[in-house]
Amino acid sequence: MIRKNKSLMISLIIAAMMNLIHINIFNTDLTPDFVLLILIFWFFKNPNAVSISLFWFVGLINDIFMGDLLGQYALTYASCYFIAQYFISKIMLNNKYQQLLYIFLIFLSAQIIMLIINVMHDLHYPGLSYYLQSLTAVLIWHALSKFKFFKLDRWRPKRNPRSEEHTSEL
Repeated sequence: MIRKNKSLMISLIIAAMMNLIHINIFNTDLTPDFVLLILIFWFFKNPNAVSISLFWFVGLINDIFMGDLLGQYALTYASCYFIAQYFISKIMLNNKYQQLLYIFLIFLSAQIIMLIINVMHDLHYPGLSYYLQSLTAVLIWHALSKFKFFKLDRWRPKRNPRSEEHTSEL
């Protein structure tokens, strides 16, 4: 368990550094929220290692780190935790292409929450190209899911060995 937490912390630090890189194509920011990508990944990979308090705390640190409104990332990440919690059984039971749809919905909802917060504070509406960051996040998720470590294990019902013994005796 300690090794998993080290991996989680190291991956969050790397993701925070990657958030500073902006991918601009045709004056459109395509950089996804790498911190949220890592949090959602670890939530699905090991749900016991992450909690809503971690999502909120990392969001608060990200608010300070990015210099944005205090609490907007914390609220967004906590909301994404609840959305991911709602979709966890659907994501873990479906194939990887259906998982991408749910991942897209999680990132799209994060962007909509951020947009609502920014518009309420009189910041400008960025336009429809703003939503391309969700597509970039899904493309990165799909590319990384090709590697063995990044594949999400499907849930399988555990077999009861006693029930197998009784059926073999009959």
